[in-house]
Amino acid sequence: MMNELLEWLEYIEDVRQERKVKHKLKDIIVLFATLANVDDWVEMEYFAHYNEEYLKRYIKLENGIPSHDTLCRVFGMLQPEILQQLYKKWQELLNKNEG
Repeated sequence: MMNELLEWLEYIEDVRQERKVKHKLKDIIVLFATLANVDDWVEMEYFAHYNEEYLKRYIKLENGIPSHDTLCRVFGMLQPEILQQLYKKWQELLNKNEG
């Protein structure tokens, strides 16, 4: 399931200035997708640190876990339509695996 999501994420354009990018967009989005039960960016960062080894099965996290400030800033740059598509894709994959 996660591999399908990762393939789909390759098509999302990263609008950040490349020389300033420390964390891959795909890594940040996977954190978001796997952390559906957190309430804010600080909790997302905490959860990611706690589950870092699990997450590294799917994403590289070459520069460690992004800070909550980075998570907030990057998601603020994404178009809402992209997040809606991500959520829809995630739900489709979950439903597919339940059946």
